[in-house]
Amino acid sequence: MSVGVPASPVSLPTRDPSPHWRTSIDLRSPLGVRMLSSQVPSADMVSSSSPAAAFSALHHGVHRSPHILFVVKLITCSMVAATESRADSCGVRMEGVEATMLRDVRVLEISAAPTMLAGQILGDLGADVVTIEPPGGATGRRLEPFIDNIPGLDRSLTWQALNRNKRGITLRHDCADGRALLERLIERCDIVLEAASEDGSLPLEGLSLPSNVVHCATTAFSKSGPKAAYRAEDLVLMAASGAPALAGDADRPPVFFPVPQAMMEAGAEAAVAALAGLVARDRDGLGQTIDVSVRTAAMMSALSRAFAGFSGEKAVTRSSAVGSGLTGGRLAPSMYACADGHMMISVVFGAGFVATTRQIAKWAIDEGALGAEFAQADWLTTGRKASSDPAARASIDALVDAVSRLCLTKTKDELTAAARHYGFMAAPVMTMADIANSHQYRKRGLFATVEATDRRSIDVPARFIQFSNYRIDVRRPAPRLSEHTAELLIGELGLSTTEIQALFVHGII
Repeated sequence: MSVGVPASPVSLPTRDPSPHWRTSIDLRSPLGVRMLSSQVPSADMVSSSSPAAAFSALHHGVHRSPHILFVVKLITCSMVAATESRADSCGVRMEGVEATMLRDVRVLEISAAPTMLAGQILGDLGADVVTIEPPGGATGRRLEPFIDNIPGLDRSLTWQALNRNKRGITLRHDCADGRALLERLIERCDIVLEAASEDGSLPLEGLSLPSNVVHCATTAFSKSGPKAAYRAEDLVLMAASGAPALAGDADRPPVFFPVPQAMMEAGAEAAVAALAGLVARDRDGLGQTIDVSVRTAAMMSALSRAFAGFSGEKAVTRSSAVGSGLTGGRLAPSMYACADGHMMISVVFGAGFVATTRQIAKWAIDEGALGAEFAQADWLTTGRKASSDPAARASIDALVDAVSRLCLTKTKDELTAAARHYGFMAAPVMTMADIANSHQYRKRGLFATVEATDRRSIDVPARFIQFSNYRIDVRRPAPRLSEHTAELLIGELGLSTTEIQALFVHGII
């Protein structure tokens, strides 16, 4: 449904305290919007001459205004017009909806930490994803970092990255009217994504879902078992997964990731599980509920190492060195400081990797950091004897010392070039700036430029997978708060402006 801007100016109250004083403000023109901005608290939120921008402004503080008639009139003119799409403002976009793989799939996402990534993946693949937030905005909008380090509901870079290719709607689903609307939205969907709230409850609990809907519910410890009711944040779930027990030096405390790794892993699993459920639904006609555990998702990332002992193998202990168990008890470090950062260099001695150590030794000899007597060294035997033969241990120490001294004199680029020339395994530890400027990523088109708040252009990682017949792209940037509420409730559900006004006044949208 596409409805134009009202043909005539809309009568709106001003901030004058008299309830009978009115002025006409024409929302069709930039001048009208500037006049509107002078009447609106948080006027900086009204940045374009569109009804959608005016409606979005309401959710940044305007609906708290005592001038309720002002709100009702503004909501009327805003909701009559379907929200304009900002897809054309993206720096990169697909040519036509036919270019997407999941173009016929509709997804409803209750915005939460795990569902953001799940919905983003499905949206990138072409699904029509609608994310639902409370009227005050989802928690994801408050996640650092922010554009220019200035907090704001549309300034979170985390939100921008994880909510591209989605439409956004504000809706309270903890009241009867809100749940009735939620049920109508669900009826139109193939996949529904939700995650447990802070109190451990699921937003859709108690709703009767259609039999053909694939419902993916993500909880901290799963919906069943003795910990089903437990609440937890990412740090707790990572600890419960066992993964940190394998990270860091053996003589120091475990090391945690500085980003919410568990929630991201659960989000990726939820997306894959939802697609598998969709395949099954298309085959037998039945939807199902999928139980995704954040803790289990995080644990699975370390499964091959964590459960080695269960299969009769030697239990893997915590170590920051590559080659644990392959050096006869002597662990060669894998992390080396260099002139402009750090390098990972695989100094290992197992049968499958010793060839790279021979090339590292050759490089060190050619650079004059290691004596020529090591040119014919049998590094495989040296590694096997390291725990019992002092001479073998001394040889490994000499090699490690040579590599350490060499790295301190060279940059990451120089060390990478040496690794390519000599054929040994090494890689620079890339900073976020390195990744953003990576020639490899730029050449593959990983990043896309989109328009964020204040018409600022930002780069977001976009094409995480490349297909031969389809192209992943950013078709629309992350939604502004309530950007598509009018488009969905009026244009698709067929609500009247009177119904919309009532919902807004009662804080349901």
